[in-house]
Amino acid sequence: MFELVFDNMVKPINIGVVIRLACSAGVRVYFTGNSVDYRNRKALLASVGYHEMADICYEKNFDELILKLKSEGKTIIGTSPRTETVYSDIKYEMPTVFVFGNEVYGLSKNQISLMDRIVTIPMPGQIESLNVVNSASIILYEGLRQRGFKNS
Repeated sequence: MFELVFDNMVKPINIGVVIRLACSAGVRVYFTGNSVDYRNRKALLASVGYHEMADICYEKNFDELILKLKSEGKTIIGTSPRTETVYSDIKYEMPTVFVFGNEVYGLSKNQISLMDRIVTIPMPGQIESLNVVNSASIILYEGLRQRGFKNS
């Protein structure tokens, strides 16, 4: 099974769109740190009602959550624009957790040290990174594609 973790998400619209992504893929989503509450008006609007179907968890402590997920035998895949491993070049074994940092700062060096692997999305254009939800969609759907679009 795939799961998603987002740390310190501050933009309500991103929270809502993450909820839609989680529902479309049938995955659990964790929000950690000081992430905006999904019941925020703008987040609810962006989720277009899917918040009622979503498997949403809030965990205050990012490090504790990652260590807990690891102890359950899950592979933790972090994301960063500053790595050489392209997201589509690895095989996503089950169960896998994809981890994304704050919209502006990404994952910290300490957070990256907790990951089993770090992947990037190549950017051949003039920018360094995509919106966090766009990145999550690309990477999650690559994982689903590799598994025949099954999340079990």
